[in-house]
Amino acid sequence: QTPFGGINVIFFGDYLQYRPVYDTPLYTDFSQPSKTKSGQSRSEKEIQQRAARSLILQINCVTKLSQQMRTEDERYRQLLERLRQGDCNLQDYELLLTRAVGQPSVSSLRESPWNEALILAYRNEVRTQLNNKAAVHNAAQLGHQLMVCVAQDTCKGKPIEDSILMKKLLELSDSKTEHLPGWLPFVPEMPVILTQNLAIEL
Repeated sequence: QTPFGGINVIFFGDYLQYRPVYDTPLYTDFSQPSKTKSGQSRSEKEIQQRAARSLILQINCVTKLSQQMRTEDERYRQLLERLRQGDCNLQDYELLLTRAVGQPSVSSLRESPWNEALILAYRNEVRTQLNNKAAVHNAAQLGHQLMVCVAQDTCKGKPIEDSILMKKLLELSDSKTEHLPGWLPFVPEMPVILTQNLAIEL
């Protein structure tokens, strides 16, 4: 009956980075009014969620790691430090401009180091096109066959059999499909960035 078995426990990680799949985050405030109807008892899952929350609230010491350790470029590291604090200056802005596609300093995205750089796009459509081109490029570079995973859309739990409707759905912008593309090009060993947990079936 003693939390954590009565021993000291050290947690490592970032609770705000990824939401749990089909579950409630540990930072959920259960003091707010519940959606459960008045007089209706809570489910076993809801009870476990509240128990987990109460355990987390018993953490009595937090150490925040604030020093940037992955960046070797000293000037860029200082920029990231100021960006984290919301204290960027004109020199930071000018440095970021040198990393923008179209500037003389970025000669070609096919050459090092830009062919391995992360690209920030302001529109989902642009991001999707860049990802598709990167997948094709990675397939050629690694000598692998490009694979394409096709979304399996359903309507009320049943597969869609109308070929015209299927084609229209697959062509929708992923900004209209909760950022899930209809066509997902994939190459073994290609680099990817995980931004959110959507499913754990695989």
